[in-house]
Amino acid sequence: MQSWFIMLCKMMDWLAYGSMVVPFLIAHRRRHNLTGGLQTLRFVPLFLLGMYGLMHIAIRLWQYSLPVNHLNTVGETLLYLKVYHDEFVTRRVKRYIRITAAFFLAFAALDSFWLEGFRQINAYTSLLESIVILGLGLLFFERVLIRKRQTSFFDIPMFAATIGIMLYLSGTIVLYLISNDLIAKNDEYSSRMLYLTSSCLLLLMSLLFCRAFLLVQPDDEHKPTTS
Repeated sequence: MQSWFIMLCKMMDWLAYGSMVVPFLIAHRRRHNLTGGLQTLRFVPLFLLGMYGLMHIAIRLWQYSLPVNHLNTVGETLLYLKVYHDEFVTRRVKRYIRITAAFFLAFAALDSFWLEGFRQINAYTSLLESIVILGLGLLFFERVLIRKRQTSFFDIPMFAATIGIMLYLSGTIVLYLISNDLIAKNDEYSSRMLYLTSSCLLLLMSLLFCRAFLLVQPDDEHKPTTS
């Protein structure tokens, strides 16, 4: 494999995760004006960047970071669930999200300790994350379409953020489904190509998070857009 391609993959990885600082700083400056799901969403970029750093520390110290990957999937999912739990205002939806969170934690533990173990990526848990959060994103879009007919959707902060989340998770479904197989086959080129695609989608999500937080003006208050 050519060295320039390896360097490109590493640079895109660093750029995608490093860019997470920007939406966090924008959100931090507007933190007193954030309500609904945006209050929790501002911690998502910081979490992703922190777990990325922790993963590299684990690789440097032990040449082994899979437990960190497992923890990252669980933490990321719980943050997204909290985002939509805070965004929706009906008790029934909130209750379903809490039940989903409990089920997800139980399945994640089963996957990590029994089904796949800590010697490979928790692909089943990542797939479940994508299905659950994509479902909540679609429900959010439905509520926005019904209740915000006279509003430009792209002027709604959570609409922009949800687009970023859905693009990232839908684009990484294939990555997590076949990554363990590629590692087993020692197919480095295909693995790097998939992770390069993932980095590009993560960078796009970071940009859409920036858009979402910039839509919250310092003197305005964001109200939950769904009920």
